[in-house]
Amino acid sequence: MLPLPQLCALWGCLLTAVHLGQCVTCSDKQYLQGGECCDLCQPGNRLVSHCTALEKTQCQPCDSGEFSAHWNREIRCHQHRHCELNQGLQVKKEGTAVSDTVCTCKEGQHCASKECETCAQHTPCGPGFGVVQMATETTDTVCQPCPVGFFSNGSSLFEKCHPWTRFPAPDASPAGHSRRDGHPHHHLCGFSLYQKGGQETKGQ
Repeated sequence: MLPLPQLCALWGCLLTAVHLGQCVTCSDKQYLQGGECCDLCQPGNRLVSHCTALEKTQCQPCDSGEFSAHWNREIRCHQHRHCELNQGLQVKKEGTAVSDTVCTCKEGQHCASKECETCAQHTPCGPGFGVVQMATETTDTVCQPCPVGFFSNGSSLFEKCHPWTRFPAPDASPAGHSRRDGHPHHHLCGFSLYQKGGQETKGQ
């Protein structure tokens, strides 16, 4: 079974053939109207009246604040999008007669959806986590836990995990962890020596 658009085109052709005795085929920038191939309106314009056997299609430019992005036969242009300030949006690119307005989020925020209808605050990476990928105008911050030997002791939108500045010596145990720098604690074994005469001396 043919798809609906093809069926409609076929029936239109058949009905035209009944009245005209032939099937009219229009170009991709035309449309069939009353047995005539009428020109579509160019981008940035809208339809005023269909063509006739004596007159061409009548089109009119879109009004200010409106646009039409494609060749069309629409009687109305589309309104430019309004970037809602109370949603954290601002204009990234002004709309034209052939394109819509493009909105983006203010600094420190990103689009909460593909359509960018609302914004969300960038999420900082907390203590024990480092930034893998900084937030953009369309994506949030990507964080990951700090591995052994690295730490992060604060929240940040851009800092990665920092390596420990001191590492354990053979006789030390690591005091650093994912939220604190490494400051090794040395294990010192004390002992006492007794000299003749009963005098005590301490050694390490």
